[in-house]
Amino acid sequence: MIEKLLLQIKILQIQLQILLLQKKLTVPNLNNPKYIIIHHGAGNWGFEQVNKHHTDKWGFISSLGFGIGYQYFISYSGRVYQGRADNEEGAHCINFNKNSIGICLQGNMDIEEPTLAQLTALNKLVKEKKMRYNIKTINGHRDFSSTSCPGRNVYQIISNL
Repeated sequence: MIEKLLLQIKILQIQLQILLLQKKLTVPNLNNPKYIIIHHGAGNWGFEQVNKHHTDKWGFISSLGFGIGYQYFISYSGRVYQGRADNEEGAHCINFNKNSIGICLQGNMDIEEPTLAQLTALNKLVKEKKMRYNIKTINGHRDFSSTSCPGRNVYQIISNL
């Protein structure tokens, strides 16, 4: 009887996964993140533009209703937008989307400096997530992929976060 019930639960889980994939929805269902990965937008697009671009490109919608691949986006003004739950699969760093928090700074940090407001918001957010999830090391996207992301002007400060 218990075996039959467990099998029925497993079937329901698979059916739910199929439904979520068909509707291109993601849900918070992952273990606590192990990494924080810092990115830059490589341009001046704001949250709304990046969200639209990612939605058009991949079509997956987070539990918060956004298509952006990062858990967080920090605008020039220092406003922090949350696009995905911390324990929801991201779309920001291949092979690390299921166990990381992606934080993206608006701007091209290869050619511009982050604003003071961005740095303040980034420091506060990273400190909060490090404490909450016991994360020891902060990485730049380039640590896992052949890219200049998060830009040289941000990468040089990551070790101080």
